[in-house]
Amino acid sequence: MMISSQAAAQSLPPSFCGHRFRDRTLLQAALTHPSSTDPSQADVRLRYQRLEFLGDAVWSLYVSDALVSLLPTASEGELTQRRANLVSAAALADMAQFYGLAPLLLLSKGEELTGGRQKTRVLSSAFEAVIGAIYLDGGAEVIRNLAREASLRTLERERLTLDPKTALQQLAQSLLRATPRYRLIRRSGSAHAPTFEVEVKVGRSPIAKGKGRNRQAAEREAARNALTSLPNSLSTISSSHSID
Repeated sequence: MMISSQAAAQSLPPSFCGHRFRDRTLLQAALTHPSSTDPSQADVRLRYQRLEFLGDAVWSLYVSDALVSLLPTASEGELTQRRANLVSAAALADMAQFYGLAPLLLLSKGEELTGGRQKTRVLSSAFEAVIGAIYLDGGAEVIRNLAREASLRTLERERLTLDPKTALQQLAQSLLRATPRYRLIRRSGSAHAPTFEVEVKVGRSPIAKGKGRNRQAAEREAARNALTSLPNSLSTISSSHSID
């Protein structure tokens, strides 16, 4: 059994999710779904389940670490809810699909015929098992990076649907631990149809301006413009913010 196990492991890709395995039998164990085993292979099933258990705990830890870093002003309740979303079966299945795990799984014929490679429960548990395998193989930093990337993708999707001022505040706080400030530059036009021009700053650096028929509209326009320019202004903002 050991010889065939090692031979099977050699047919697997040498790396997965950005981690190059030193012990490929760990990856093989994580990809061997319990449905593919028979009663005589209780040890194989147990190894998968133990990897799944470990991966569940490790993924939750590093997602928590990423969220605390990216959302320095978030409450415990908000962090708990966001973590729950990122460690849900649906989110884990999406991660499995994103990294191409499904074609590598060893499934029973019955599971295969019933679409097991697309099932949320199969993909989510397999992803947890793979995370457990990566961790045991010395890939904790890889998992840290995966969790951070997953958190960033989720936050970015949310920002696309947020009010621009809220989106800018979250982005500035996660990247720079700074809160945007708005300043009225000028008011022009007639009393019944004024135009407001507003500047938004992060740290001491002005990063965008906006105009509108009222101050609130001008601030939203400035925030919308800032979301576009902020990535290009990070080095300037970081240095000026450190002086504040």
